[in-house]
Amino acid sequence: MNKNNETVQGILNAIELYAESGRKASRELGEKAFTKEAIMSWVEKGVITTVPINTLFDVLEQTGEEEVSYTVEDVTVAGNVAFVRVSSSFSKLTTFNDMFTLAQQENGEWKIVSKIYSVK
Repeated sequence: MNKNNETVQGILNAIELYAESGRKASRELGEKAFTKEAIMSWVEKGVITTVPINTLFDVLEQTGEEEVSYTVEDVTVAGNVAFVRVSSSFSKLTTFNDMFTLAQQENGEWKIVSKIYSVK
């Protein structure tokens, strides 16, 4: 496992972009954090739902600007892929357990490939 400071900071930059996209209700910031093909998943009443990440951006735009805070619970890095577990709170929505998978692009930038969450 490679967990040097530069790698972790690159990963956390993507997570911060995600949070900032919620704060500013900004699709543009969200698109910088996620790959174009990224997905979001959750389980509700025992049924797993997976949607394109644009669904998240639609929700953020409808919700509008809000306070967003988060705590990084875990970062696991294996080469050019990573897993991040975050506790997040969206003032107009609720508090979530968010789990992200990320991949490092050829240019060194980390992008979120998928998000799965549960409501706390």
